[in-house]
Amino acid sequence: MNFLSPWFLLGAAAVAGPIVFHLIRRAARERVTFSSLMFLRPTPPRAVRRSKLEHIVLLLLRCICLLLLAAGFARPFFARDLLPPAQAQERRIILLVDASASMRREGLWQAAAAKAQDYLDKAAASDQIAVMAFDLQPRVLVSFADWNAWPESQRAGLARQRLATASPGWMGTHLGAALTGAAEQFRENSITRREIVLITDLQEGAKMDGLQGYSWPAGTLVKVERVEAKPQSDAGLEILEPAAVAAGMEDAIHVRVANAGDSRKEKFRLGWDGAKDSMEVYLTPGQTRTFTAPKPPAGLKSGALKLAGGDLSYGGVSYYAAPEIQRVAICCEGLGLPIDPSGMLYYLQRVFPGTPRRQIAFTPRLDPSANFAVIASNLPPDEIASWHTWLENGKTALLVLTGADSGPTLAGLLGWPDAQVTEAGGDFGLLGSIDFQHPIFAPFDDPRFSDFSQIHFWKRRRWEIPASAQARVLARFDDGSPALAQAPVKKGNLLVLASGWSPADSQLAVSSKFPPLMETMLDWSGAGAPARFQFRTGDAIPSPVLTGEPVHWQRPDGRRSTLAAGAAFTETDAPGVYKADFLGQQRLFAVNVPLEESRTAPISPDELARLGVPLKWDSEQAAASARIQQRRLQDTELENRQKLWRWLIAAALAITFVDIVLGGWLARRPAAADAKT
Repeated sequence: MNFLSPWFLLGAAAVAGPIVFHLIRRAARERVTFSSLMFLRPTPPRAVRRSKLEHIVLLLLRCICLLLLAAGFARPFFARDLLPPAQAQERRIILLVDASASMRREGLWQAAAAKAQDYLDKAAASDQIAVMAFDLQPRVLVSFADWNAWPESQRAGLARQRLATASPGWMGTHLGAALTGAAEQFRENSITRREIVLITDLQEGAKMDGLQGYSWPAGTLVKVERVEAKPQSDAGLEILEPAAVAAGMEDAIHVRVANAGDSRKEKFRLGWDGAKDSMEVYLTPGQTRTFTAPKPPAGLKSGALKLAGGDLSYGGVSYYAAPEIQRVAICCEGLGLPIDPSGMLYYLQRVFPGTPRRQIAFTPRLDPSANFAVIASNLPPDEIASWHTWLENGKTALLVLTGADSGPTLAGLLGWPDAQVTEAGGDFGLLGSIDFQHPIFAPFDDPRFSDFSQIHFWKRRRWEIPASAQARVLARFDDGSPALAQAPVKKGNLLVLASGWSPADSQLAVSSKFPPLMETMLDWSGAGAPARFQFRTGDAIPSPVLTGEPVHWQRPDGRRSTLAAGAAFTETDAPGVYKADFLGQQRLFAVNVPLEESRTAPISPDELARLGVPLKWDSEQAAASARIQQRRLQDTELENRQKLWRWLIAAALAITFVDIVLGGWLARRPAAADAKT
């Protein structure tokens, strides 16, 4: 029997009342018949304490009455389970094991592998299990197809063997990509019970991109199994690219230092490997700051900057490759003198002033090593073939139509049989439409920068693009004629501008749009962007040359590989200095562990829940609460059906009536005895 309001059972303690009153009461010892009381003083009977109970039947009736009342108010009922029993469902489980650089700390990977093996050993016969490891990207070690294909008795053992082949690498942690990638494994099955067991150190440097707003497959739950490292002082550093520091300080080497939130130290020393000089760095736990590193040894081409005082082995060193001065050649044909404000070269030189990392050379003739050229004159027929061949090898040129006689040059560079160029009439022209999807105009695809309507073109030329030509118009004048177009020439490209930027032709050179527009053209040609020399593990290193002979790469461990010119090197899975040999030259690139991997302080799983991750703990609590609520509703329904409290109250009333009758009869017994006497 159960009770709907069991607290009323405390009222059963009231049975002590009748017992106390039966033990303590006022009563006369005996009655004596006496002839006259006029000479006696009245004295009330004394209360006496009895050592034994009288009228035990009355006492029992009164106690039972109180017990029945307490039980009635507690609303008893006979329990029956109306809820269907929970049935075991077939599950699909993904063991998602963190294999990023932060898991290289002492004991973490062994603990993570042990947790994964424990799940494999305890798997039910109906369970399907997949094993995945992740760092920047998830990768499958054991798929559901593998698990189902193996004999049931060998599944756990074979999965453990696959897991033993994995180990933590040097990559960063992208927790968002790992969880969403694992969830996508559930899209193509009908099993409703899906679990992701995330085994990780849950360090604060992990990326969470992609979690917020992600649509999780129905029935997916995520259980977090966090492994903990012993307390230590984790701090790391990262050498910054020169482009990431303030202008005018390119020669200084800047480094960003991060101290973990649970670190036990605040003072470190920063210095070059093998050098005696170092500097003291003070950084409170959880803080990240940028410092100017000590000056490297003279003539240093590559080296390692070390942070002494921390316990983190992989984060305390950052490899360095000295940036090379980039020399960019721009071929200029027919642009005038550099000191003539009425010519175009005068303004072009001021767009590309040169920096400590990039030197611009303007050559008045065709340079085979150059990637970009500006042509503003009619080329002799014997030179057009050389320029055309130069374009076919992957180069880019900007042809400025300076007159109606530019047709032969345009046709020869593009390989067309003929091209007609005429002078446009009218006082001036304006740009009417621009293709902001093209890389040249993409930086202007913002309402703040997309207005080109204030640039007046005093002189402009009309030319027709044949229907069979593979040309793309990037900008048009307000009369619909092409203002800027791109035409492919095999591997290369020719940009055709229908007006010049000299003051006699247009206002383009004095517009604020001119410098960024020319910079984007130079970058698009492949000659403008300064080469990067600092990379993170997992980044692709662009090829130092776009065309020509293959590039020979050497990893820090000495392994070599050869890639075609223009192909990026993607095997940057370890920190160190990488070498590229090409055309008799050698270029060095530094690859380092991401600084975020040094931020090893653990975060709470609640941060995942805040981003919308369906944690299993929260779901189990909600299911338990729902089942408790269903149980309460079931108990209330059973009690309303049975209504046992009515019978208990009726029994209490009946016993009360018997108590009254019996008590009256016992009270009349002494009076009847006296009457007989």
